[in-house]
Amino acid sequence: MSVTHQSRVLELDSQVELLERLQLLTHFTSNFVTISGASGAGKTWLAQRFLEAWAQDKNQALLMCHPNQSDEQHRTTILTQLLSEPMFNPADNLVESFTRNMEHESCDIVIVVDDAHLLNETLISELWLLVMQTQRQSRWRINVVLFSRVASLDGLFRRLSHGQDIKPIELEIDPLSAQEAERFFEQLVMRFVEDDMERRVRNAYRTVAKRPGDIMALGDQKAEKKVVIRSIIGSPINIALVVLLLLVIIGGGYWWMMSQPTPDEAAQQITEQVEQTVIPTLEEPESEVSQAVATEPTQEPTETPSDLVEDDSSALPPEVVNKPESVGVIEDDSQRVVITSEVVDALMENEAQPADTAEVEKLVDDARVEVPAESNSQVFTPITFEFAVDELNSYSPRSYTLQLAAVNSRLEVQNFLNRYELNDKVQVYPTTRSGVEWFIITFDNYPTIQMARDAVENLPESLQKLDPWAKSLNQVQREIARGN
Repeated sequence: MSVTHQSRVLELDSQVELLERLQLLTHFTSNFVTISGASGAGKTWLAQRFLEAWAQDKNQALLMCHPNQSDEQHRTTILTQLLSEPMFNPADNLVESFTRNMEHESCDIVIVVDDAHLLNETLISELWLLVMQTQRQSRWRINVVLFSRVASLDGLFRRLSHGQDIKPIELEIDPLSAQEAERFFEQLVMRFVEDDMERRVRNAYRTVAKRPGDIMALGDQKAEKKVVIRSIIGSPINIALVVLLLLVIIGGGYWWMMSQPTPDEAAQQITEQVEQTVIPTLEEPESEVSQAVATEPTQEPTETPSDLVEDDSSALPPEVVNKPESVGVIEDDSQRVVITSEVVDALMENEAQPADTAEVEKLVDDARVEVPAESNSQVFTPITFEFAVDELNSYSPRSYTLQLAAVNSRLEVQNFLNRYELNDKVQVYPTTRSGVEWFIITFDNYPTIQMARDAVENLPESLQKLDPWAKSLNQVQREIARGN
């Protein structure tokens, strides 16, 4: 489990049982205890939690092993934590250096080694001999607790304890039950996951091993864009088919572009469509006229006096109406198109009627009514609070605060402060979520989450009704950074 999460304390039943047993083993006598577990089983967290809460009355030394560290570095780390004024040579045996400094002193010591499988066999043998030395020193009580991977040191322990009355005590970290894993996931992972990552993390939890380290790692996932590329290099035929398909698509697109009419051709087509739509509307009166001409009886010529002008009325078109109206200019040898007064009246019916402006004039008159001076006055709430960004960033990210409310404007913040008389008693900071600006109102600072929860009972009853909840300063500082 990552040490960055050690401030999130959640002791599960299986872990508490192991810590209680370890406390009992190291309380009354000296023992050499090995605790083994798979990667991610929570060995680092258990080692530090044991020293923090279950071995407070002992002189402690914690050795966290890393690759490429020498035995001299390991001896120096252990002795400088146990001795107030250490006088030793790092190259000397650990037992000799400790005996030289504490020969006439009494001690109650616990040495915890994390990732003990990274230690050399020489240093593990020295720790074993140090526990054996306590059998000859009645004033000494020394316990060595090694956290290592499963079965990584079994062979060495069998060789060290061969023929000895004292044997190493071996414990194993049990896997989390389904209920413990669910509680661990909800309280230590989902509470600190961003909203846009919640669905992704929950889906990943279904397949992850139910170990603290693996579950905690889900909270550190980043949004990754994955591109899945399927190989098509199965055979040359597949490649040829893909290339041919691409050529067909490109050729079809080029043909479609070339088949589109040019702007001039499109304009000409539109003009022709308009003409074909308008001209037939004028042919109906023309047909009526033609029918009238066809049904007009032919006048037989009559004799006239010789002194009269010759009657050439047969060369003129017959009268259809008394006062015909002609449209356009036509050639002499073409038929004249005549529109009757009924057609003209039908065309005039499409003209727009004058708009009734009485309703508009009434609205204008109403708008001119003077508004009383009292209606123009507004009450403004002065903004007196200031953001506490620097103050919140100065707090330890391992501490906690109480979130009272979250609103969307400065005016709402000021109204909240005025309503509950909280000026100069809270910290306010801005942030954004999904592009929307928020203003978060928090109260005080507490070193642990339990102290923050207990402090809710000391708030006024009106604030308790708002259900304030404990919020990690680590999350607060991340929201401040997101708002900036």
